[in-house]
Amino acid sequence: MVIAYCNRASASRSPLPGGKVLLLFLFVFVFTSSPIFALSINIRSFDHKDFTRIVFEGDRGFEYKFNPEKTVIVVKLNQKATLKQMAEIPSPSALIDRVVHRREKNSSAFHVHLKSGFKIKRNFVLERPFRVVFDLVKSPDKKMDSEDISGNETPQEQAEENPGPGNESEAQKEKEKKRALIDTICIDPGHGGTDLGAVGRTKITEKEITLKVGMKLKKLIESKLGLRVVMTREKDEEVSLNSRVSRANNQKAQLFVSIHVNSSFRKAARGPETYYVSLKATDQEAFRLSQKENSSFKEIEKLASDDELKMILWNMAQTEYIKESSKLADFIQYELNILMHTRNRGVKQAPFRVLMRAAMPAVLVEIAFISNASEEKKLRDDGFLQKVAAEIYTGISKFIYYHNNLYR
Repeated sequence: MVIAYCNRASASRSPLPGGKVLLLFLFVFVFTSSPIFALSINIRSFDHKDFTRIVFEGDRGFEYKFNPEKTVIVVKLNQKATLKQMAEIPSPSALIDRVVHRREKNSSAFHVHLKSGFKIKRNFVLERPFRVVFDLVKSPDKKMDSEDISGNETPQEQAEENPGPGNESEAQKEKEKKRALIDTICIDPGHGGTDLGAVGRTKITEKEITLKVGMKLKKLIESKLGLRVVMTREKDEEVSLNSRVSRANNQKAQLFVSIHVNSSFRKAARGPETYYVSLKATDQEAFRLSQKENSSFKEIEKLASDDELKMILWNMAQTEYIKESSKLADFIQYELNILMHTRNRGVKQAPFRVLMRAAMPAVLVEIAFISNASEEKKLRDDGFLQKVAAEIYTGISKFIYYHNNLYR
């Protein structure tokens, strides 16, 4: 707290009336109070049967990044923080040795020292109260490398890491079937450049809305989950449908989320829709939408009759991920329904070119109808777009928890 003090002599010489002095005091108090009231962090850890959990709980939300090293995880916050408890070791742990808090000029870092090599089994964020959670397991390898400690591989049992004679091929096949913990997400803002997408009555375009939402979503994922985000575009440029999913595949993304804005000849149509790929559409409306989002109707007809593409689609890529794509779509659709206060238009399937050949769970989100006057007004509001990004983020984070828990 800022305390104003003056003696009687100085007060008599003050050119400011009493009311202005009070206003000055309030101004100084308000605008200097944020660094005074630093973020307060409580750290606790406990051992489960198969992993050790460490939790960073804040008295409010915060952005963070983490860097796993051989026997240390450095968790860096973008602001100053204080510890609620003086003890550097939150609780006795089978894996955690100590936690060291280091303050820098405008940030804080927590160095979690481990008793042995480790892997990050999963990392996620919980709300109310805000918590950053790391689940850790001991690494069976004596020598650690960057892939081991990054959490990129699903933790394997000792027998799988060191298969006996004659079992190597079977163990390797089993290992390849298992998914890695999710650490890279591809965000695809639809349209761009000369491809405007849908256009509203006020001339607002789909391409500018999707880019805004995509960039906001990127920031949320990076700051709250600490995951790597690949963008198919970060500016107003045209990117082909094939190039979008190719970027995701080439960057080894484990989730693909394409963002779009809906449009309909029915002006009353409203609400969000989430899709995953299929060569057959759920209904005629879904099929017409896929025609609009794809390059041409003839291309879709060719795709639907192309046996080679069917083989690629079902045997090589999306067949493997179709169940997870459906689950991801469910999570996102649920959150957007709450935000938009609309009846559930449902998760649907359609032959979207941008989702085809994606070697990962992939969904396309139509966040609202630009053809609906009420929803078009919302789409022009940057605050609303931030809420849309937040709800998509929540759906993604719930899926990541589901996925990582399923394939741990």
